[in-house]
Amino acid sequence: MDNAHSKYLSAKRPAVFYGWVVIGIGFITLGVIFGLWYSFSVFFLVIIQEFGWGRGIGASIFSIFLISHALTGLLSGYLQDRFGPRVVMPIGAVILALSLIVTSQSMRLWQFYLIYGVLAGASVGLLGFTSHAAFLPNWFERKRGLAVGIAMAGIGFGMLILVPLVERSIASFGWRATYLLLAGLVLFIIGPLNLIFSRRRPEDLHLRPDGDLSGQNRSPARRSMVMKIVDPEWAENDWTLAKASRTRRFWLLLGAFFCLSYSYQGTLLHAISAMVDYGLARDRGAFYFGLLGIAGSAGKVLFGYLSDRFGRERSNTLGAITAALGILCLICSAWILGPLPLFFALFFGLGYGAAAPLLPSIGADIFIGRSFGLIFAVIGIGGGAGGALGSFLSGVLRDTTGTYFIPLIICAVSLMLSCALIWATSPRKIRRMVRIQA
Repeated sequence: MDNAHSKYLSAKRPAVFYGWVVIGIGFITLGVIFGLWYSFSVFFLVIIQEFGWGRGIGASIFSIFLISHALTGLLSGYLQDRFGPRVVMPIGAVILALSLIVTSQSMRLWQFYLIYGVLAGASVGLLGFTSHAAFLPNWFERKRGLAVGIAMAGIGFGMLILVPLVERSIASFGWRATYLLLAGLVLFIIGPLNLIFSRRRPEDLHLRPDGDLSGQNRSPARRSMVMKIVDPEWAENDWTLAKASRTRRFWLLLGAFFCLSYSYQGTLLHAISAMVDYGLARDRGAFYFGLLGIAGSAGKVLFGYLSDRFGRERSNTLGAITAALGILCLICSAWILGPLPLFFALFFGLGYGAAAPLLPSIGADIFIGRSFGLIFAVIGIGGGAGGALGSFLSGVLRDTTGTYFIPLIICAVSLMLSCALIWATSPRKIRRMVRIQA
């Protein structure tokens, strides 16, 4: 394309900024992938019952899934930086679909470890949170938190729709047939959508972040907020993984991700199991889990928006406190059932929703650049390790103590620790949104 045509494209504001199309595809992709991810909470109960395994053994399958997902994040971050989602996402969809087909035929624990744990986990690493975090923040600056929050809200809708549907499908057709149905959903919807519509960055289409016009054609009158560079020396760095890993902020953010993921994955995997322990039927637990998902979608949009207006640290802390209240409701359900499972779903879902838009936004505020995908993928290994430990240890402690009281208390404490680490990273001291004075 010649320079004259490029200038023509950049001089005209499109009716709909293509970044919102990318966000919409991300919403659908994350909805399906994480609906499948969290549906393991339902598969978990059926599989351990069929094979006579304890909760710790069943949770170990999911722990391997999380570790494989996190480690593959390194590859997905690199591939996203180099090739973009039109290549990475369809490849991930094909591998995931094949993994689910083979999982549906598994008969031994080692087969679940290898096929679902390693292969499905790796393919979700190409399709999931870390992979999207590598390119979605490229499309927005002023509305980064809100936009990423909208895309990540797909996770909650996936939980709302897919988890109850999976429970009904298992009850009607069995868990093996249900995995085959999920494989078809991934292969024939997620792969083609990303192949056709996804893009890596606005510059690929001669656009700018937020749909702004270039040069003097940009119109500050249209804005109420702008991104302020608080620490120009830090922000001007061309961050590479080697350079970022020598900073204190990198390790603090990795630790925050570890603690946050420990809490959320440890709670989410065992939430339905805990509610069944407390006297709820499995389908009722799946219903509340679906409500948790939709509350999470609201939380992703809400806290993404709030983080653009009031700062990442404050919004993250408010979300963590809300989620901790939900965990407290689940703990108390052991003695007073009543509406507490509903309150757990609403409070925990709303607060848990803060993590998805805030972690990529915090990472981008600190380390945005040509290698951000790889940097965030390495930070994501901390999340994978924390989630794997939280899922497995919560199951082991439940088998050992006969109750989820201690595992859930540890999850709540880990959540508060993650808040302290996010404050210590202080992204507000590098970039923050400020209101334009009239």
